[in-house]
Formats: sequence, structure tokens, C-alpha cells
Amino acid sequence: MKIQKEKMKLIIMLIFLGLLDCNLKAQSNKIPIEKIEEMFSNMKENGVNPDTKMLWGYFFTSEKKDKFFQVAGKLKSKGFDFVEIYQAKDKSYWLHLERSEIHNPKSLFFLDEELYTIADEYGIIYDGFDVGNVDKDKPIERDTYAVPEEFKTIDFQKDKYPCLLIGNTAFDRFPHKEEFGYFIKVTTSYKKDDKVMLPVDGELENLEKFESFITNNLTQNKIKNYYVFRDTHKGIRNFYIVTNDKAAATQVLNVIKMSGKQRTFDFEILTDKGWSLYNEFRNKMPNE
Repeated sequence: MKIQKEKMKLIIMLIFLGLLDCNLKAQSNKIPIEKIEEMFSNMKENGVNPDTKMLWGYFFTSEKKDKFFQVAGKLKSKGFDFVEIYQAKDKSYWLHLERSEIHNPKSLFFLDEELYTIADEYGIIYDGFDVGNVDKDKPIERDTYAVPEEFKTIDFQKDKYPCLLIGNTAFDRFPHKEEFGYFIKVTTSYKKDDKVMLPVDGELENLEKFESFITNNLTQNKIKNYYVFRDTHKGIRNFYIVTNDKAAATQVLNVIKMSGKQRTFDFEILTDKGWSLYNEFRNKMPNE
């Protein structure tokens, strides 16, 4: 999709969201519903609320521009506004239309189908879409507390046994680290393989359920928290959750521990305003 410089301030950061390839180059290679669903999912993960009215741009391309005004006129009756016609460096011509509206994956997919049909009718190509703030002078609003899932893993030898490390590297960009200065370290033992000391079959699922139980209970008690990283080594799983409410988290975890209804575990809440624990994890993790 061709985008002029002034348009850049309107659109979602496509590279940031990993959506740059959602604009396909020919009617024979239409944007599938799965790609659109992925785009909306990524928007939500990155704190963008797609259930609000936004400015959607739609792009057509052709070797000639003589059909563009007919297409623009036809779509004007459907509420589309004409933005511009321009020629790209490869000499192809582009028609840019826009409309302020609310979309979900299905509505956008069906609109795409309609635009593909119109493009076929006039012998041009519908290339795809972009989206931005209705106020063209502002970027798309997003919840900066939303953290996408960008988990990375690494394994290495420690004390002659494998150590598995996994964590969410999206916290590299988290702007509220100063607010969240308490790391909850939860430690639990697991059924292990005698040779490599890693969890046996079925135990990984049990550990995942336990971690979800802990984070869900914190959330249900209105304690803000994020799952950050974990390590698995020699029969011990440590996982780290960051929060901004040490006292409330301590109370909830003590209740869970004393109830005896979950697997045996210990916890400690570490004050770490500088996120040194995360930085230590990050230094072990490759950037790519």
C-alpha cells in the first residue's frame, strides 16, 4: 500500500503491530479474514480500542487514472470522502478515499469484498486499507498500560542441568516501570524427570494452570499485575509477577497459601524500582 508522508501520522504503527503485510497487491491475492482478525487482535493487545470510530483509508491502484473519478463518485454515495489521486515512483496511479466508521473483523472483511468487486467492475485494483485517528493531527489513542505478549525463550546449562527461561520482552517498551516496583517471586516444586530434572509429561500443564490461578486471583481482587518471566531448573519453577500494590498482593497470596487448596508454594515480594530483575533476565535473552 502506498502511503504519503502526511498520512504517516494517521496510521497505526504498522511495524510496531506487525501488520505491514496486511495490504496485498492484487485482487487474486485478497486479504483473508484470518489476517484481518490477527490485525484486530494485535490492535487490542497494544492498547488500541477498535470499537471506537476511527478514520479508515482505502486505496486503489491502476496504470491509468481515468477510472478513478468514477470510482470516487460511486463510493461518495456510500459516505466515502475523496482524499487524493497521486502517482508513485513506479509510475502507477493511486486513489485514496476515507471514511470515519467503526469496524470489526467481519465488517471490514465484507467491506473489502465490496471494494474488490467495485475495483473489478472498473478494471482497477483495490489494494487495501489503513486506519488512524479521526482527528488527523493526533495519533491513534491507546491504553499505555496494555502490554502485548512477546515471549521469548532460551535454555542453557546451569549446575550441569538445563535451565529454561521464558519471559515477555514487550516490557522493554513499558512506560510505567516506576509505578510498578514490586516483583512477586513465586516458587514451587514440580514432578521432575530424573535425568534432566525438568517437568514430566502433564506437569507443564499443571504449572501453567497454577500460574494462571495466581494471576487471575490478583486481578479478581483488583490488584494490577503483569506476568513478566519465569525459570525452570532442577525441580523448581520460579515465576515473577510485577505489581504496584505490595500490601494487597501479600494478603491475597497468604490467603491462597494458607487455604491448602493449591499446590505447595512459597512467595516473596521484592522491591525493585529499577527493574533489575527484569534487566537481568533480559541480558540473558537474545534480542533477535
